[in-house]
Amino acid sequence: MSTKITAIVLNYRHRKDSCECISALKKSDLGEKIDFILVDNSPTPYNKKFFKRKFIGINYIPSSKNLGFAGGNNQGIKEALNKKAEYILIINPDVTVSKKFFTPLLKNFTDNKVGIVAPAISHKQKDGIYFGFEGKVDWSLAKPEHRNLKKNDSLKQVKAEFVTFACVIISANTFKKAGLLDDKYFMYFEDVDYCLTAGRKGIKSILDPSVVVEHRTSSSFSRPTGKLLISFKSHLRFINKWLRGSKKIKPFVNALLLYPYLYVLWTYHYYKYGR
Repeated sequence: MSTKITAIVLNYRHRKDSCECISALKKSDLGEKIDFILVDNSPTPYNKKFFKRKFIGINYIPSSKNLGFAGGNNQGIKEALNKKAEYILIINPDVTVSKKFFTPLLKNFTDNKVGIVAPAISHKQKDGIYFGFEGKVDWSLAKPEHRNLKKNDSLKQVKAEFVTFACVIISANTFKKAGLLDDKYFMYFEDVDYCLTAGRKGIKSILDPSVVVEHRTSSSFSRPTGKLLISFKSHLRFINKWLRGSKKIKPFVNALLLYPYLYVLWTYHYYKYGR
């Protein structure tokens, strides 16, 4: 294989998940031919020894501190670009791929306008398994909305306003044109922001439902409400970055009302129904 692919796994206190993710990638169609970078947002001397012993030849990058999703992945992206990667996989450690993975996704790049390609993502909800597809932004509230369905009955690729970066392949040329992820988003909204930024450069984002990965949604928060403040800050940044003048007012008011409401609701459910 002449195409150089690098996979970046961002670890934060989920060593078991990271190992399972890398192991699944290695067993996939091109897994033994790609380079691996593990960026550790929760580094310890033991972690370094563990990962290097578990995965011989892995490029282990310890963060100086928890840099969040964008900041952590940017470390890996810069290293991959320095090593002349042509395509870069960004994948959450709690995502597991099947054997049919790289080859069908990479076929989408035969269109030279395509720079971002993501699979469908299966995930559990209370009433069963759902499939997450592409998303679009409700600009009246500056609110990203994913398409979630109980069935994945289409194999047709979809041009998307944005895709989730829980699992995504991005071409090196896209990073050269659109830059790195905006690390002022500590977590959340960075994938939406990046797809929009790339779109303004004429780069297409594609959702390919012929490939499905499993997302177990491991949490780094002891309580679900822990992520609300981070999401709130990211949402405000998104509004401020992408809207101008009076168009900001309604989204700002909505965010100021929505997040306190979610905090009360999630706290109620946490104490009533337990973890």
